Amino acid sequence: MKDFGLRLENLREKHGYSKVDVSLKLGFTANVYGSYEREDRRPTLETIIKLADLYGVSLDYLIRGREYEPHKIHQPEYKKMQELLNIITEKGIHKPHFLQVENWSVLDKEDIWEIDNHFEWVVHKAKFRK
Repeated sequence: MKDFGLRLENLREKHGYSKVDVSLKLGFTANVYGSYEREDRRPTLETIIKLADLYGVSLDYLIRGREYEPHKIHQPEYKKMQELLNIITEKGIHKPHFLQVENWSVLDKEDIWEIDNHFEWVVHKAKFRK
């Protein structure tokens, strides 16, 4: 379960919970959840299922860090990406910098968090402009 603790930490922060919050939501003492994030302890399968439900993610994502892929390309995800590219092209951007995968490798968690928050703010602002 490579990077399991990091995935837990990212999901917890994304949902705005403290470690104590999650421990209590799962019915544990205050320090148990933190030991999962530090990877000092491994949760039971029952606990992993509860965590997946709490964060709204699949077991595959929580355990393996990626969704199960019986085929190389999932059609729904491909269609969504194609729709996004069509919107961007219609707006006159033909080589969007933010879609160049090699640029993402230099970003850390905080950089990506900042990008996500900025995008959310820009969308919010645009809704009120119209």
